[in-house]
Amino acid sequence: MNRYTGIYRRCELLYIRSELDKYRIQPLEGKMLFFLSKNCCTQEEIGQHFNIDKGRIARALSELEERELVCRKVNQQNKRQKLVSLTTEGEQIVSEIDAIFRRWDEICYDGFSEEERRLYQDFVKRIADNVIEYRHRQGEDDDGQ
Repeated sequence: MNRYTGIYRRCELLYIRSELDKYRIQPLEGKMLFFLSKNCCTQEEIGQHFNIDKGRIARALSELEERELVCRKVNQQNKRQKLVSLTTEGEQIVSEIDAIFRRWDEICYDGFSEEERRLYQDFVKRIADNVIEYRHRQGEDDDGQ
């Protein structure tokens, strides 16, 4: 990929990290809270959505649960699963997180038309889909399948 992607990612991480630090939240935790604001789901579904291993998701959820921003309850349809949802405190902080992400988008998309924004998002999604598919194929190769 070109060098501009690396510049963008580093600047994004610096901005998001510094803004979320005011709330003692790591970037992944902020993204997870935002994701949970749209739906209650299992830990596995969170991992799949972010394409992150179970251990990292479990650690992040434990931190959020300890700070009473999320709660985990047994899924009544499948007692072996736990459903993760936001607490009232978690719901309140999500609006702040949303504002942080919106401000970053405003910085990034300054001077872009709506059509250019849409095209960029489409391209990035396709790249992400390609990378995820590649990682899955590599995982299959690593497992000897």
